[in-house]
Amino acid sequence: MHRTRLSLPAPILALAAALALGGCGFLRIAREPMPHRAFAPHGPAEAKGAVVLLPGFGDDPDTFVEQGFVDALRRAAPGYDVFVTDAHFGYYRNGNVTERVEADLLRDLRARGYRDLWIGGASMGGHGAIGVAREHPERVRGVLLFAPYMGSEDIRDEVRAAGGLCRYEGPTTADNKEDFARANFTWLARQVCGDGGVAVWLGVGADDTLRVAGAILMDEMDPDRVLVLPGGHGWEVWTPAVETLAARALD
Repeated sequence: MHRTRLSLPAPILALAAALALGGCGFLRIAREPMPHRAFAPHGPAEAKGAVVLLPGFGDDPDTFVEQGFVDALRRAAPGYDVFVTDAHFGYYRNGNVTERVEADLLRDLRARGYRDLWIGGASMGGHGAIGVAREHPERVRGVLLFAPYMGSEDIRDEVRAAGGLCRYEGPTTADNKEDFARANFTWLARQVCGDGGVAVWLGVGADDTLRVAGAILMDEMDPDRVLVLPGGHGWEVWTPAVETLAARALD
């Protein structure tokens, strides 16, 4: 099976390289099946649906708990069960993050009877979440994005040069790491500017350095599906953002 290595921000790649050279255990093995934590008090027979979350670089399922993100999401959408993947950097390095999320979690949730499935992610996890939804839209009703990484500056310049997201016509599949971000933009254009069938919601900090990249998406979205809060690139924004966005989206 062909696997595509994802393109990630230079600071993330530099940090990952430094950790690898130092033999740091921080770069963990991408296990199959992908581990996850479940917060599923309802079960498929009683839940309205399920939300699957992908962490950012350096985070894991426990981080979502420690930062109050899971509790905030469950308060906002009490009828939904929550599943937090351990989609760490190793899966992106191996190029199989989207494959493993679908095979090890989404497919199983559908088989168990969950029908209303949402996927969300923060930073690097947002990049992966878009990719999962792009490759498996039949399994996903909506996407919750929190300051998602949107690709390299060169790729963002391509989208701007085309006249913005709604005029962009890039590849629909990813044969290499650069095309992963391009295909994400192409898919997002269909959802946001057309009738692709998957709802997209976005939360970002007003001082987040990735807000500039996210503006390509934000400028074309329904303002009611965008939330900008004071703060930068971190949980002080993402945790309150999920409580507000989930209350609107997961009705």
